[in-house]
Amino acid sequence: MDDKTRTAAGIAAGLQGLGYDDKRLAEIATEVEVLNDAVRKAAAARLTFDDDPAAFASLLAREAK
Repeated sequence: MDDKTRTAAGIAAGLQGLGYDDKRLAEIATEVEVLNDAVRKAAAARLTFDDDPAAFASLLAREAK
């Protein structure tokens, strides 16, 4: 199990109280990586380091469809 899959397993078990087999955990880790990358790229184009932290939440709310 790689680090990303282990992280997904820890979050699923520790924060959500859920257990998955290794295959599904690897799929979840891949899905989260793709989503995280997309959010980071979208935010980087619209936000700067010095923006108010609430600007990120506002951007997500505006763009969510």
